[in-house]
Amino acid sequence: MIGAAVLALALAGVLILHSRVRRDLAQVRGQLVQARQAHEHLTRETSARNQRQMQVERQAQEGAELLREARAQQDVLRAETEHLISKRIPALLSHLRAPHVIVPGVQNPALAGTDIDRQHRAILEALTRGVREEGERIDEAAQAVVRGAMSRVQTQALRAQDLLAGVQQRYSGDEHTALLREVLGLDMFNELIIRRMQVTGIACGATPGLSRDDTYLVDLVVGAISRVENFEHRVEGPANHLRRRIGVAARAAESILFITAELLANAVHHSHGTLKVTIAVHETNNGAAIVIDDAGVGLNEDQYARATRLLSGTHPVRLIDLGNPPHTGWAAIGRQAAHYGMQVTVKKSAFGGVQAVLSIPTALLVEMPEDSRPSVLAPEPVRAAVPVSGGSLRPAPVAAVPTSGMSLRAEPVAAVPTASGMPLGSEPVASSVRPEPAAELRAEPATAPEQRRVPAEELAPLPQRRRQPSSAASGTRPNRVPGGSGSPDGSGDKLLTTPEEAQKRWGDFQVGAEAGRREALPPQQHDITEGN
Repeated sequence: MIGAAVLALALAGVLILHSRVRRDLAQVRGQLVQARQAHEHLTRETSARNQRQMQVERQAQEGAELLREARAQQDVLRAETEHLISKRIPALLSHLRAPHVIVPGVQNPALAGTDIDRQHRAILEALTRGVREEGERIDEAAQAVVRGAMSRVQTQALRAQDLLAGVQQRYSGDEHTALLREVLGLDMFNELIIRRMQVTGIACGATPGLSRDDTYLVDLVVGAISRVENFEHRVEGPANHLRRRIGVAARAAESILFITAELLANAVHHSHGTLKVTIAVHETNNGAAIVIDDAGVGLNEDQYARATRLLSGTHPVRLIDLGNPPHTGWAAIGRQAAHYGMQVTVKKSAFGGVQAVLSIPTALLVEMPEDSRPSVLAPEPVRAAVPVSGGSLRPAPVAAVPTSGMSLRAEPVAAVPTASGMPLGSEPVASSVRPEPAAELRAEPATAPEQRRVPAEELAPLPQRRRQPSSAASGTRPNRVPGGSGSPDGSGDKLLTTPEEAQKRWGDFQVGAEAGRREALPPQQHDITEGN
């Protein structure tokens, strides 16, 4: 029993010990699991911290790289902006003044086509638009000032021209030769001043400032010759190749005279003093043409291109484009030619100089009335008359005048009696003519074998304008007034001056006046503002 009790106690003790050991082991196992979990958590935290640290380091490296790239890009942008300010913008401003100047591109070729390149080009384009718009505004304002100034001065010069013309008529006797010589010299210089003001105003958009009636084309050419300095020694012609009574409508008469005078002045200016400029008037299928040839220095390719651009009148012209001093001739011619639908062309002449051709469309031409005649200084046609039938167009007779060495000046407001007794209104008035031998007073017509007769129906018809019949032009018989002593019936009627007598008297006055003008003119000096 005692042994059993001891054994039972021992077994109970073992069981108690075993349960305690198991309990301790369970606690240790739980602690081990907790320790393992804590270790794993710590490991995860350490790994996350390491990852965060690596990410921070990587971000720091990327930030440093971006900073370096930003600094490099900023340096490139700064250099490109400096290049834009110091090189490209000044070159652009020079290019706007002189198109041959080249505007450079981006300094760094790697920037071509990038946003920086596009932004800089947008800046240049905006600057170009702004400069051009401001330049156009300033140029328009300057042209308006020039137009107003030239208009006022031209008005005063035309008044002076009227006064000088009145003095010439009042003091035309032999006893006033010295005074008339001085007046003629002043008259010629005043005419040159008017032409200068007229061309400057027209180049700036003004009108010619003078109005005329329907005028014979050959009279306009003769009037244009008289507006050229030293014309009696430098201009040969005009050669009249017209076969009909061709006139120019009133609206374009002064413009055609102006264009012809400017082309002649340009030809004379660029020709040597011993070389003459020739001028001829022709009829064409589409109207008429005035051809001017000189043997001067000619033009190069660039000058021909510039002349063609200016004479076309289709391109806007600014004052700054006309040079210093400004050469306004071609620009003014182009404005008038484009306004009236005319065409002016220049090319190399047969003499090595320049040939200028003014083409006048049929719309600007009219058929002058049968009872009117050109002025006494208009040359006769150099071709034989075209045979026509009854009622067809026939050439009108013209007065006998020299075909070269002519001398006259256009008076836009005076009236001259013609052979028919009809005044020419505002047609060019002859104020002086150089005396010539009688054998040279009539142009010889071309020989018949060298001419080709053209039927009248092949000639393009011209608009016809008829004047009302005038009692002064009803015939060639001398008119009489009561109280005279030359009447055949003894009634004592007084003879009136016939148109033929008036023409002869006016021609005699011109002969003497031109002699005084040649003596009054001082030696000619070179004018740097003359050419175009």
